[in-house]
Amino acid sequence: MGQRQSFILGGLGLIPFILILLACVISPPNEQLYGLLLFIYVAYAAVISSFLGGIQWGLITAFADKIYYVFIPLFISVIPPLIAWAALLSIENLSLSLSLILASFLISAVHDYYLYQQQKISQLWFITMRISLSSIVIVITGLMFLFVF
Repeated sequence: MGQRQSFILGGLGLIPFILILLACVISPPNEQLYGLLLFIYVAYAAVISSFLGGIQWGLITAFADKIYYVFIPLFISVIPPLIAWAALLSIENLSLSLSLILASFLISAVHDYYLYQQQKISQLWFITMRISLSSIVIVITGLMFLFVF
């Protein structure tokens, strides 16, 4: 239940990532414009990272009776949003900010897989969607490095 809607909304969540990348590609080389677009990108990525951490937190708490030791998975679920927040704080260093965003999404994807594979608290369709969406964001973030001056 909710698979189709989740895939649709997840795909729609990729639109800002894609549009910002396209804006960087089609705009004339301009340090100020790239700086603004990269800031918008990092800010949106930080919001999405926080959202993903919230999804993990919700899954863990909903299935807390099935998890032997809840603290570690809960602790790991707050690390990506904190890393993304650090990316916002270090926005003056765009390479560092993008690296932190990459780390945030990588950790979140690995933790999603752990929650599926080891804890058995999510379904195959959900992990397939999450890994697919995170992989796309990771690739786009890697491409954004082309516009760091």
